[in-house]
Amino acid sequence: MTHPPGTVRKMLSRPEILLQIAEIKVLTPRVSAYRLVSPHGERLPTWSAGAHLNFRLPSGRTRCYSLCGDPANKAEYWVAVQREENGEGGSLEVAETFARGVVVPADPPRNGFPLAEDARHHVLIAGGIGITPVVAMIHHLKRNKASYFVHICARALKEVAFRDLIQAEVALGRAKLHLDGNDPARRPDMGAMVGAAVDGTHIYACGPAGFLKAFDRATESWPRGQVHVESFAPETKQTEGDRPFDVTIISTGKTIQVPAGTTLLAALKAAGHDIATSCRQGICGSCMVAYLDGEPDHRDQALTDDERREFLTVCCSRARSASLTLDL
Repeated sequence: MTHPPGTVRKMLSRPEILLQIAEIKVLTPRVSAYRLVSPHGERLPTWSAGAHLNFRLPSGRTRCYSLCGDPANKAEYWVAVQREENGEGGSLEVAETFARGVVVPADPPRNGFPLAEDARHHVLIAGGIGITPVVAMIHHLKRNKASYFVHICARALKEVAFRDLIQAEVALGRAKLHLDGNDPARRPDMGAMVGAAVDGTHIYACGPAGFLKAFDRATESWPRGQVHVESFAPETKQTEGDRPFDVTIISTGKTIQVPAGTTLLAALKAAGHDIATSCRQGICGSCMVAYLDGEPDHRDQALTDDERREFLTVCCSRARSASLTLDL
C-alpha cells in the first residue's frame, strides 16, 4: 500500500478529552481508585467493558489504565492505579499529580479486551490489579443477566481491590476468591479454574506475566477464539521465525535495520526517534504511526481495520514485506 507523503499524518491526531478528578478512594495499601468527570458537566464518550483510558501525564509520559466502573454510567469514569515503587514511574506520577479537582487529558476510551457478544457463558480470571477490567465486565454481565463466573487471585484479602463487590459475588455463588498468602505451595490450580473447553464458553484473564503464562498453558487445548487475554505488564511480541526488515523514515530518507530479535520500537529509539509509548503491547494505541509504503504485520489489539490501512503500532508490529516506509 502506498500513500502520498504528508497526507496520512493529518489523520493521526485523535480527539482529546479532558477529565477532572472528582473523587479518590483508597482501595488497598497500594491501589487507589479515581472518579473522573467532565469539567463542564458533559456526558462522557461511551465505552464497553474491557476498555481503557490512555492518559497524558504532566511529565509527557502516556499511561493506560482499565476502566473499572459501570459502562452504563455516562456521567463518570473510574480507574484504579496500583502504586509500583520499582516501576517506570507512571503510577508514582499518578499518585503525586491526580489530586481532587485536577484536570487531566486523555484519549477517548479504546477496547482491546472486549466481552464476546455471542458467548453463552463467561469465565473471568484476574490476578492482582488485573481485577480492574473484570470489575467493569461484572457490572455489564449482571445488568444483562448473563451467565458468568469469576475467579479472583491475590495474596491476601486486604490486597483485593473492590473487595466489597467481589465478596458480594462470592456470596451469590458467582465468584471465588483464591488467597495464597504469597506461598507458592498455595497458589491456585489454574487448570482447575480454566477447566475443559465448552462450546459457547469464553474465558478471560488479566494479570501479571507469570499468572498469564500459567493461563496460556492451561488453555492450550481451547479454541483460540474462546480465549481472551490482557496483560498490564509491558512485553515485546516477538515470535519464533520473525524476520529482519528495513524501515525508511520519510522525513530524512534514512533507512533503519530492524533485526529479527529487536522490536521496531527499539530500533527506532536506538536511531534517535523518541516515540511516546504506554502499554508497549499493542493495546493502548499510543505509539500509532502512519506508514506510507510496505505491508505491516499488525500484532496489536488497539487499531480498527480502517486504521490498519493507514497506521501501525511500533511497539509490536513488524513487516510482512522486506521494508516499510514510515511517516516520521
